[in-house]
Amino acid sequence: MNRTILLALTLLLAPPRPATAQVEPPDPTVILDRIDANMTFRTARMTARMTITYREGDERTLEFESWAEGHERSFLEFTSPARDAGSRFLRMEDAMWIYLPRVGKSVRIQGHMLRQGLMGSDFSYGDASENPSMKDDYEAEIEGRETFQERPVWVLKLTARRDDLSYPTRRVWVDAERWVPLQEERYARSGKLLKRATMEDVRQVEGRWYPFRVRLDNLLQADTFTVLQVVEYQPGVTIPESTFTLRHLEGGR
Repeated sequence: MNRTILLALTLLLAPPRPATAQVEPPDPTVILDRIDANMTFRTARMTARMTITYREGDERTLEFESWAEGHERSFLEFTSPARDAGSRFLRMEDAMWIYLPRVGKSVRIQGHMLRQGLMGSDFSYGDASENPSMKDDYEAEIEGRETFQERPVWVLKLTARRDDLSYPTRRVWVDAERWVPLQEERYARSGKLLKRATMEDVRQVEGRWYPFRVRLDNLLQADTFTVLQVVEYQPGVTIPESTFTLRHLEGGR
């Protein structure tokens, strides 16, 4: 028999290949729970650099040290450059205070101040003061599954539960295996895209996954973008109770 005919008959008579298995989407609330479980430690200490790049090519780099206790409390102090050293921030749940050495007293950040850039960066004070646990503030739905940064991701649409949140809508690209966000888009009530955060340099820390580099683009201000690079991340550290106090913020212990 002609070999071509034999090959054709073999293909025709061969049992069909099973279709590629479809991945059933998990409950979107479960995804948010897994993000929290992966990225939130009881306590953590971090040192990092924040670099603001201007359209002309100039850069401004600030270094800071921070301490966090779960979602509720965090304290941050800038260590360089010299003109910004000693500037401190305290967050207690949804409230945030700033201390600037040249002013000599702490000020609560609220109202229009929340829209201002943290130390001139693309991260606003509102970004820094919001609860990082998104499941508390947003309803979630799954829009689809795709590939991002060569990783399988679930795309979530988040809708605010309250009117006082800075971003009524968010979209988050979540690594479907490591449960870490790889990109986030933040929208105004009108549907206009305001900011895009891209998370990279994902590393394993004590069995969990954490992004060591975050780039934030403010789409309303094309003159700059800001990159946050984690230098050191230490989970499970002991933090004195006095750290999260206004006395400590203003230079006392």
